[in-house]
Amino acid sequence: MAETPENLWLAELWLEHRERIARLLVLRMPAVLQRRVGIDDLLQETYLACGKRLEFLRTEPEVPMYAKLRRLALQTLADMERRHLGAGKRDAMREYSPDDVSMMDAWAQFADSISSPRSHMERIERQRQIRRLLAELSPTDREILELRHFEELSNSECAAVLGLEIKAASIRYVRAVKRFRELIEKEYPYMQS
Repeated sequence: MAETPENLWLAELWLEHRERIARLLVLRMPAVLQRRVGIDDLLQETYLACGKRLEFLRTEPEVPMYAKLRRLALQTLADMERRHLGAGKRDAMREYSPDDVSMMDAWAQFADSISSPRSHMERIERQRQIRRLLAELSPTDREILELRHFEELSNSECAAVLGLEIKAASIRYVRAVKRFRELIEKEYPYMQS
């Protein structure tokens, strides 16, 4: 690419948000796709997609820039999934490994950060129970918790991603945390503070 003011603007923008976009893609990228496409390749594809969507990035200045970049990154990820997992090539689903890191592993780490385990075995059992409790949460509750805790989005970024007012996103987050804690306290009454 030639060094135009727009390209320089995009390069600076990308440097500012690249690490967060990388964390997002690592978190959201299916393990089966990770065996076919490296994260650096996916970041490069995302950057190229951003270069094609400069007008989108420049519009609506009230929307946090990371929310726009996140949207393009997830669209790029979906395109890569369709290209690699939906292709008529070797079946990627047969490449499954039980050692794959998943969103549930991130949830397990989140659950561990809420309380300290008494022993390793208790922690493993609690992780199993927490996974079960998380399945009881509504998809909207899980989504807001994932955005805030795993993608480390700010409240205004969450609002932009979810298409909500900032106050509504804040209320949704507080309610999701409350419901999750209630489930934990119901299951583990001795953990109440």
